[in-house]
Amino acid sequence: MARTTSKLPVNYEEQLAKEAAEIAKRIAAPTGDRIRFNANRAFITPDGMEGETLEVVVVDFVSTNLFYDSTYDRDNPQPPGCFAIGPEPSLLVPSPQSPNKQADTCSSCPNNQFGSAPNGKGKACKNTRLLALMPAEWADGEPPIWIMSVPPTSMKAFDSYVHSLAAKHKTVPIGVVTEISLDPSNTFASPRFRVVKPVAGKDLGPFMERREEANQRLTAEPDVSGYTPPKASGRAGVVARGRR
Repeated sequence: MARTTSKLPVNYEEQLAKEAAEIAKRIAAPTGDRIRFNANRAFITPDGMEGETLEVVVVDFVSTNLFYDSTYDRDNPQPPGCFAIGPEPSLLVPSPQSPNKQADTCSSCPNNQFGSAPNGKGKACKNTRLLALMPAEWADGEPPIWIMSVPPTSMKAFDSYVHSLAAKHKTVPIGVVTEISLDPSNTFASPRFRVVKPVAGKDLGPFMERREEANQRLTAEPDVSGYTPPKASGRAGVVARGRR
C-alpha cells in the first residue's frame, strides 16, 4: 500500500506559540519577583528598593487559596498541601496537583470556613488576592512585572477598590495608576489602594501588551515537589502563620 504524504503546511511558529501559552503549567512560579513588606512600615520591591508607597498599574489579579497542613518551619518551609488559583473566588476548586487535596470545591471545604483556624476566628485556609503590578514610571528598558500578595485582612479593601473603579470610573485596575500604601494604624502589613490618575490612549499600550504574561505569572502553580506529609497528630492540618 502506498504511503500518503500530508499536503498540509507545517507552521512551527504557531505550534511554538501554542506551547508557550501552556508552558506555565509545567513550571513553578518565579520566586524572585515578589514585593515584600517591612512590617507595616514599607514595601520592599524585588530590586531592593524600599518605600512607604507604590505607584503602579495593576495589570491583572487572581484569587488564591493556600492550605498548609504542617506548622511553619523557617529552616524547612513546606509548600501548601492544598491550593487553588482562579479568577473567581466563589468558583475556586483545589488544583489536581495539590499533594493533600482537602475537598472537591473550596466553598465546601471545612478548612475554608471561619472558625477553622487553630487559634482565633479565621480560616485554616489562607485566602488572598494575588496582583501583577508594573511600575507606573520606569526609566530604562522594559519595566518589570512584580507580584504582590494581598493579605487576607486587606482583601476587603482591595475588593472595594476594584468595585469603586467599576462603579465610579467605569474601568478596571489596569485602566488607572494606583497608589498602594500601608495602613499605619495596624501593627501588621495592611495595604490600602487609591486612584492616582487614569491611563488611556497610547499610554495604556505597554500595560495591555503585558497582560497575558502577567496572567501566566499569576496562574503558575507552586512547586510542591518538596512536599512532606505532616506527622500524625490530633489535628489533620494546621495553618502556618506569618507567611507571605
